[in-house]
Amino acid sequence: MKYDYPKCRKSDLVEERFGHKLEAPYTWLRNTKDPEVKDFTARENAFTDLYFDPKEIEEMIAKLKAEHNEELPSGIHPWHEGYIATESHEGNYSVIELDKDLNKVKTLFKRYDLPERTPFSATPSPLDDDLLAIMAQVDGAPRPDNIIYDYKNEKILKILPLTFSGVWSKRNAVFYSPTTLSEGNSCKTIIQKWEKETNEVSDVFTYEGNAIFGNTEVSEDGNSMIFSFSVNYSQDFFYVYNEDDGTAYPINPERAMMLNYVDSINGKHYFISFENDPHGEVIAIPFGKDISFAERVYLEEEAYIEGGTSLNDKIYLLSSKDGASRVYCLDDEKALELPEAVSSLMPCGKSRNGRIFEFDSFTSSPKLLEYDGVKFTTLYGKDEDTSDLVVEFLTAPSTGDKKQIPYYLVRSKDAQKDKSHKTLIYGYGGYNAGMPPWSTERISQTNIASWVRAGGIYVHCLLRGGNEYGSTWHEEGMGMKKKNCYYDFIGIAEKVIADGWTKPASIAISGCSNGGLLMSTLVTMRPDLWGCVIDSVPHTDMIHFADDDRGPMYITEYGDPNNSEEEYLYLLSYSPVHNVKEVAYPATYIQTGECDNNVPPYHGKSFAATMQEKNQSDNPILLRVLELGSHDRGQGDVFWQTIAEMHVFMEKNLK
Repeated sequence: MKYDYPKCRKSDLVEERFGHKLEAPYTWLRNTKDPEVKDFTARENAFTDLYFDPKEIEEMIAKLKAEHNEELPSGIHPWHEGYIATESHEGNYSVIELDKDLNKVKTLFKRYDLPERTPFSATPSPLDDDLLAIMAQVDGAPRPDNIIYDYKNEKILKILPLTFSGVWSKRNAVFYSPTTLSEGNSCKTIIQKWEKETNEVSDVFTYEGNAIFGNTEVSEDGNSMIFSFSVNYSQDFFYVYNEDDGTAYPINPERAMMLNYVDSINGKHYFISFENDPHGEVIAIPFGKDISFAERVYLEEEAYIEGGTSLNDKIYLLSSKDGASRVYCLDDEKALELPEAVSSLMPCGKSRNGRIFEFDSFTSSPKLLEYDGVKFTTLYGKDEDTSDLVVEFLTAPSTGDKKQIPYYLVRSKDAQKDKSHKTLIYGYGGYNAGMPPWSTERISQTNIASWVRAGGIYVHCLLRGGNEYGSTWHEEGMGMKKKNCYYDFIGIAEKVIADGWTKPASIAISGCSNGGLLMSTLVTMRPDLWGCVIDSVPHTDMIHFADDDRGPMYITEYGDPNNSEEEYLYLLSYSPVHNVKEVAYPATYIQTGECDNNVPPYHGKSFAATMQEKNQSDNPILLRVLELGSHDRGQGDVFWQTIAEMHVFMEKNLK
């Protein structure tokens, strides 16, 4: 073979589950602190360093920076005379101050300004602008913390650990925060309360069941507090909490349900329910009652209702049709007109006049729009001529059950079906997460308009496992149906090839996390179908993942290999690291981070070692391990180095 890969010791460990023996030669790579693991990692990084020409990387970084769409602020809240917001730049997060026109004034908190933490967002108390709740995370920690901060006196008042969210009371100087602790194969979730008067934290509600995380929300008028507890990534138990007497009553006491809270107005709690229709319907529950008293308010079968908000006592629904965003005013019974039909509209904060949204599409750079209850106005961004680009909505039969799977194909207007086009295909398919239209592919940071104008094709897959077509779309791509996601992706790729746009040697595929599992599985299932694979922070060991720190959360999506022989064998049937054969594999770039607690780095390391051992082609199998990397592509210079390597790797290996 062409490459002399770093040697990796193979143990003779053989595990047995449900009477089946399984070789586990690389499980020793799980211990990142083991000197032997550190040595292997260093040799792999050195090998990857030698593959790339530093001058090529330098030139690619300059090119990528020139094409890079500006990353817009998010988590925007009115603050002092302007706004406070989150900035994401080069893989780094910081909290910033904006003026009244949303121009950056200064950085307030960046990485490590708070003790050993990266800040993700800051929310001011509705009663005191100088009282901030800052969500921040220690590198490698399983979850972020909420830091209560006195901005005026530059003082940390309290740290509330291990949370995903939190909310200020609009009636009292109180912050509510959920915390989740893993206990074996279960999780314990508690809602805690911080009070300014005492600067003390107390438990106000403990969920007695197994919840992988909790959430807190407050109504627009501040009179209703809602707690929710997720038993998986789509079903929750909801409670209405009374701030006056500390009592809570359940909305859905009998079972966890697929509900999204919208607001509480005119004596009713409004939710989006997916219980009776996978597209979602709006229901209203009278105050003091549970879901058995709910009345249906609205149903739209053509679109999937994702969420909602309220403004001036009117409810607005955020929905998607074929993955593209729609906004519908429930009270006025009409859809709002957006700048482009195939686009995404993501809530990213509040202005003094209404709501702020990030608007994005495949063909133009993102913008910030404000909706004031009458019309959308561009607050930040520029208009562009995209008449030379074409976005097509198409379908392809899944190679499994032949179900028609939707996808978007983006190309230049004059592109010909001559099989000459380098093609980038993206997919995710998991965790009930939709993949809306966007201008930048999230993993390699490819500017889609630039890629297409240079002669490429971009394909955006709406795989099962996501939420683009409601709850059943998710259910058809999870658990014992997870392989549908992979068959869906393969079917789309085969259709793009059959239509004459490209050929296997010209196809690059990319994904991260669950999308990294997708990439890892696709390269083992159909190595003949890809020219290049970009595989970021991937799950690859579907037998041992349940033992990871976040295993109790992930088994709700994938199933549990320890639960039954049936689940074990199903997971084993596609577990990437266990399905590497001695065959010819395409060029594959595997990237992980030493501080990744979402998907520990042994997944990427063991997969790379197995691929390098068994690959029968001359195509390179590279492993890049970021020393300080978490569940990302790195920060700052490391971020640019990583995505530049991805692009140079694609350039070298796509035919």
